[in-house]
Amino acid sequence: MTFRTYSMKRDVLMAEGPDAEAYLHGQISQDVDDMSDGESRLSFLLEPKGNIESCFRITRLEQDHYVLDTEFGHGELLQSSLERFKLRSKVNFIFHQWKMVSIFGETQPANIEPGVLALQSSWVGVQYLDLLGDDPLLELSECDHDEYQSLRYRYGLPVIGKEFQVGAIPNETDLLNLAVSFDKGCYRGQELVERIDSRKGGRKLLRRIRSDVAMSINEGLFEGDQKVGEVLAIASIPDYFGFASIRGEVEELTTEAGETVEYGSLSEVL
Repeated sequence: MTFRTYSMKRDVLMAEGPDAEAYLHGQISQDVDDMSDGESRLSFLLEPKGNIESCFRITRLEQDHYVLDTEFGHGELLQSSLERFKLRSKVNFIFHQWKMVSIFGETQPANIEPGVLALQSSWVGVQYLDLLGDDPLLELSECDHDEYQSLRYRYGLPVIGKEFQVGAIPNETDLLNLAVSFDKGCYRGQELVERIDSRKGGRKLLRRIRSDVAMSINEGLFEGDQKVGEVLAIASIPDYFGFASIRGEVEELTTEAGETVEYGSLSEVL
């Protein structure tokens, strides 16, 4: 794949202070206390009752200094939620609205500006990294919106505010293997995640889909004559990759007209 880029606005929260590691580790669903400098992980921040308040990437820059980045428009909720239980913890949260440039290619470009963060991606089956900063600039060809969304549906992950919403059940996102640690101690909202996981997952699951025919958002998906799911997002260009919410026990999937729809977990490429 030759280098291509795509730019978007991104909400960023800097967490700094001597209690940053311990406080974040006790609040979010991901392990923080064993991260190395430069490492990134996906995580949820949950309500005390277990529903999703935020989904974000956390990166350890150095000891006592972390950066949390999330979808544009969701950073202020992330900040206010984290500050709600801070009490006397010595950690400060600083909110920024930055720009993120996603770079797709076989190797990393060498001309990254000083002060710009190069962050790891959780996408599968494609080499790509995100540059995050005030205004990172690169002289590379750009994807248009449809091309980028097609790439995201094929290799990437669903995002909060689009394929799942604030208040969703984390077990129904199919992101537990990326965003939740089942080996850590207590964190906010843990009880619901553990209880549903012990029952073999949620009632429905987010899945990656592919079809040979064009589909539309909210279109029903069927097993036989029974509706078992619906399309959440779909590419406007072939191949028609997308995301859908599908009942967990489904074996075969079709459109209402009987056209076959491939589907799989978010950790695999169709």
